[in-house]
Amino acid sequence: MDDARLYQACSLAVSLLVWELAVGVFGLLSPTMLPPPSTVASNTAALLAAASFRAHLLDTVYRTLLAAVVGSVLGTAVGLAMGWNRRLKSVLSPLAAAVFPLPTIALLPLVILLVGSNQRALIVTAALGTFFVVLWNAMTGARGIESAHVDVARDNGVTSIARLIREVLLPGSLPLVFVGLRLGLNTSLLITVAAELVAGDSGLGYVLWVSWMSYQIPDLYAALVCASALGVAFTYGIAALYRVAVPWSSDVRRWETA
Repeated sequence: MDDARLYQACSLAVSLLVWELAVGVFGLLSPTMLPPPSTVASNTAALLAAASFRAHLLDTVYRTLLAAVVGSVLGTAVGLAMGWNRRLKSVLSPLAAAVFPLPTIALLPLVILLVGSNQRALIVTAALGTFFVVLWNAMTGARGIESAHVDVARDNGVTSIARLIREVLLPGSLPLVFVGLRLGLNTSLLITVAAELVAGDSGLGYVLWVSWMSYQIPDLYAALVCASALGVAFTYGIAALYRVAVPWSSDVRRWETA
């Protein structure tokens, strides 16, 4: 284990220990409102053993991944095109700049009206949030490719647009595209859980809402733990994929300790 991973593990372990001592041993905080980590862990394990809770968890995973895939594919394609073509960027940038700052969850009622289904609306809303995050990173990656790389490729016989995209645009943009994918996947999770909390009838967000309404504090913390664990898994999963897909990048070492 390198120093960065050791520091990360120690930071988490110390935080959990301080939390456990403050609540479970010294009673500095109310265990009703903030249960100690040991209680949260045992309750989370018990809930995960229940088929109903696992169904909620799987619903959130399904919506998150589907929204992330749709948003990432479209965001990468449009972002690379905007970064490669200045005219297209001039046309689409004002629209993207106008929509991107909007809180995506605020678009949920409008999306429900347009698609006519809460289930589809949750996925579409999360996909929208993912789309813009990935788009900006893909566009920045494409714009960062120096014209000299294109000239060298053309001097070596790469003249077709398809080959330029495959041999210059994609490899040159991949580092920032993966940054967008990592941010986009976690954005998809964040919006999915928030949308489930507002308008869902299943998922971790729905569990959070029902737990709060019925004052089931342990269940609320269990849902938060599961959502957090999904975020960690997504982050390190994308980092592992990045090391495989972009081994030439100077940022590989930084991603390993991210």
